Amino acid sequence: MTSNSEPVEIESTENVATDNSFAVNSSSVGATAASDYPRSSAMQKSPTLSHRSLTQVLIGMGLMPIVTISALWMYMPPLFEGQLDCRFTAEALPTAEFYAVDYRERPDYDGGFLVVENREDQDWTHLNIQVNGHYQIYDTDPIPAGETVKFKLDRFVSRAGSRFQLRYNELKSARIYARRPSRDRATFYCEFENGEPVAAE
Repeated sequence: MTSNSEPVEIESTENVATDNSFAVNSSSVGATAASDYPRSSAMQKSPTLSHRSLTQVLIGMGLMPIVTISALWMYMPPLFEGQLDCRFTAEALPTAEFYAVDYRERPDYDGGFLVVENREDQDWTHLNIQVNGHYQIYDTDPIPAGETVKFKLDRFVSRAGSRFQLRYNELKSARIYARRPSRDRATFYCEFENGEPVAAE
């Protein structure tokens, strides 16, 4: 009686063992290379900061400008700004009835002057004149001692580039900054009501 048994294939474990050993060796080599990475002598000698020390350094760097500015504010002498002996007036302004009408119905108004009188015995130079706190001009021409100069109000311009227009803006205040021959800078301020100066500092 003959046996018809089929041959059984036995899988060799040699290749599997070889692959596993290769993977183990590769991972161990990578770990060894990462841990034993050579460091230069400069890196080895450089100081290192802990997380707490680094936090303290950053906090100190942030506080340093605040402490410096506070100390300067406390110990620096106050800035003294001199007062000019000046007089402001205005000419050719619209009447109160003009501003009683809604601005959209007012006609265009061409005119209006701010008059600056230098009552001192010295010239004023490097002029910066402001009206209503938002419109200003810079003038290189001096105002001589004892003289009066007129400035047309539509010369005054805001930082945004818009011109002062009496149709939309009633004259409320004026301020001048000027330099004297002693090179000190002084100022004068005045408020207006219905075209007339009412207060000064």
